[in-house]
Amino acid sequence: MGVWKHRIPAILEQKNFWTVILVISTFFAFVLNFYSLERDLTVVTPHLFYIPIVIAAYWFPRRGVIYTVAIAMGYLAMAYIEGYPDIEILTQSTARFYVFVAIGVIVASLSNNLKEQEDRYHGIFDYSEAGVFLAMNLRHGFVIEEVNERGANLLGYRARELVGRTLLDFFVEKQEKALIQEKVSPGGAVTEFECHLKRKDGYVIHGLMSAGPLPGRKVVFTLVDITGMKKAEEELRESKERYQGLYTNAQVGLARASVTDGRILEANDQMANMFGYSSVDEFIREFRFPEHYADKGVREQLFATLADNDTISNFEARFFRKDGSILWARFWARIFPEKGYLEEVFTDITEEKLSHRALDESEERYRKLVESLPDYVLVFANDRILFVNPSAANTMGKTPDEMVSHPIYDYLSPESVETIRTHSKKRVAGAHVNPYEIDLSLNDGRSRTVLADATPITYRNQDAILAVLTDITDRKRADEKLKASKDQYMATIDAMVDGIFLVNQDLEIVLVNSSFRRWLERIGRHHEVVGMNAGDALPCVGDPGLKAIKNVFSTGKILETTVDFHLNGRGYFFENRHIPVFEKKHVARVMTIMRDITRSRMIEEEKRLAYEQIEKNIEQFAILGDHLRNPMQVIVGLADLEGGPLAEQIHRQTEEIDRTVSQLDRGWIESEKIREFIRKYYGIGK
Repeated sequence: MGVWKHRIPAILEQKNFWTVILVISTFFAFVLNFYSLERDLTVVTPHLFYIPIVIAAYWFPRRGVIYTVAIAMGYLAMAYIEGYPDIEILTQSTARFYVFVAIGVIVASLSNNLKEQEDRYHGIFDYSEAGVFLAMNLRHGFVIEEVNERGANLLGYRARELVGRTLLDFFVEKQEKALIQEKVSPGGAVTEFECHLKRKDGYVIHGLMSAGPLPGRKVVFTLVDITGMKKAEEELRESKERYQGLYTNAQVGLARASVTDGRILEANDQMANMFGYSSVDEFIREFRFPEHYADKGVREQLFATLADNDTISNFEARFFRKDGSILWARFWARIFPEKGYLEEVFTDITEEKLSHRALDESEERYRKLVESLPDYVLVFANDRILFVNPSAANTMGKTPDEMVSHPIYDYLSPESVETIRTHSKKRVAGAHVNPYEIDLSLNDGRSRTVLADATPITYRNQDAILAVLTDITDRKRADEKLKASKDQYMATIDAMVDGIFLVNQDLEIVLVNSSFRRWLERIGRHHEVVGMNAGDALPCVGDPGLKAIKNVFSTGKILETTVDFHLNGRGYFFENRHIPVFEKKHVARVMTIMRDITRSRMIEEEKRLAYEQIEKNIEQFAILGDHLRNPMQVIVGLADLEGGPLAEQIHRQTEEIDRTVSQLDRGWIESEKIREFIRKYYGIGK
């Protein structure tokens, strides 16, 4: 039941519901009236038409009259068909026709007025710039019954959230709350009451409230947020101060001058200085506009224009300064005939005019520059040449006049035509197009390669393309030779047995030869090292090598270093030669030539060990000779003491042993000489 209590009024407010009722009531009215006419019962049933007529006229005022006329004409036609020739029925039906139409017109008119009043009320209530609160005046305060969206927005709520709340609860100042309660509760009214109310978000607004009583203990409140106005008043005061400062210190001349005699009524310092006066007072006292126009008839032209338009802008004129020099000025002016003065804003464009003159001279110089440029300059539109400089024409074997108006594609190779079309589409689509290469076809069958750089311009009031073509034919040939030379250089580098790598100033590897790559692969470094830091990528460089490379960058001198390191359980030795590579007198890169001397170092070590072993053997041989001679002397002495036939044999044998030991001594002496020779010429030994 509670649901229908709210839904029924809503349904009754819907036009679709009343449209259905209108159709049904119209249908039944016609059916019952047709039935009544068939049986001559025409007293009551025609009144049934009042229901659809009133519904149509009330809910559809504009179309209701037409609908009423249609119903009346339908009834009249039905009455004439069924009641003819009964004069009474025809007379009654005709009278009812006019009654139906009159009722429809009257109800539609009243409905229109009522709806207009409702629309005005809702328009005022809903779209008012002021917040409108309809409240019930109760003992404990003013309880809100209805509020428009503006009022709800002022307090930061939705309209339905405020219904049932007390308006005075939003007041911040107790004194303001008590004052409005005192004035409005007894049925009084207030106007333009300044108050402070707190919004839902805690922000306090400065409001201007008015209130008045309505029938039924109701009160209507209107609230206007004047927070912005209060701020605006303060800002206006500050603005006036700023305006005065801006007026005085403006970088343009501001003046108010009399229409009749051109005397200055008011001006700022810039205006006075612009005309060569030291102060505004002096300017106002002495200056008269008619006396300072440098060209006759300009002032008359100015006032003729102002007579038609009241204002004029970008008006240019020449004036005499106080010292007689010329001042070019562009100014805006507005005339106030009823006040007898005009206001003017002056800008000194003397430098601009001089610049224009300089620009004209610059354009002339530019034209001569373009004509003398070695690059080829063309301007074309719609694939036809509009301008060409002498360099381009001479290259093509023609004069500039012979090339103008001809298709640009006549001078291009077929491949270049397609290239230009492709890049033109990109440029039209808004993409940036970098310079690109095309080939020009000359009259003698030869071709020239050029680097084309084009940009859209306006040429003689039409959209066109400015193309600057730089002939790079000779450069490309030189590049090809350079590439061939570089390939030969790289082949030479790769053919070298020594490992070579090149680093830049950031110690990044920019080149390695094949020998160095093979050595890196042998030690298990298979990844690409170009682009890596030399210290991270090359274990053979080491800190001394990096330090030497940095030293070469700073000094520009060749350095040689020797490094040794262990990798994967094996020792390595390298001789490094660090060579600077200069560009524009600065060391741009350093080339390092690394020679693997591990094998030679190992051989040297083996030689040293062999030499030491030989020395030990020689020393042992010398000691062994002494050890042999001592026992031999004892044996000879014992043989002499014993005598006999064995003594002779012992002497012969001891002499043989002595000769052998002497040969060992001579061998030791010869070995010492050989050892000294090896030490002296081969650097082996101590």
